[in-house]
Amino acid sequence: MWRKLFCLAGLLLAINAWGDTNDVIVDKVWMRESVPGQTSATVQMNLTVTKAARLLSVSSPVARSGELQGVVMRHGQLQTEKVSSMKLNAHSITLFGTRGTYLSLVGLKQALNAGDRVPLTLVLEIGGKQATVNTVAEVRALELSYQHYNDPTVKDHR
Repeated sequence: MWRKLFCLAGLLLAINAWGDTNDVIVDKVWMRESVPGQTSATVQMNLTVTKAARLLSVSSPVARSGELQGVVMRHGQLQTEKVSSMKLNAHSITLFGTRGTYLSLVGLKQALNAGDRVPLTLVLEIGGKQATVNTVAEVRALELSYQHYNDPTVKDHR
């Protein structure tokens, strides 16, 4: 039993020593395919941090720029607003694409087709140091929103 406890303690110390490489976990990264004339796209993803951090930027070679956006109440209406950075609390998961927190690629240089893989670069500040995280977003097929209601009278007119 003591041997197991010592092994567990050693493992916990090793995890703390490697903490800098595991401070950020990005998963479930995806986007919807674009339609003709579309100039921006929203990135859906989960961003987990173990230490307090600040998300500074997002970028991709398929877009002119990336924006961090938040929803604010202004004059009784919800509006999306570009923000310069986003605070990420320690031991938190931020769901981008829901609850008023968005990552957008602006000025698309090409169409996004289902099955494409879009490279993304996130820049964060963790403990006063900048860290770059590279990931890839899967492009999923565009779905019509009314299909989620299971109403047999609603027809797909594509």
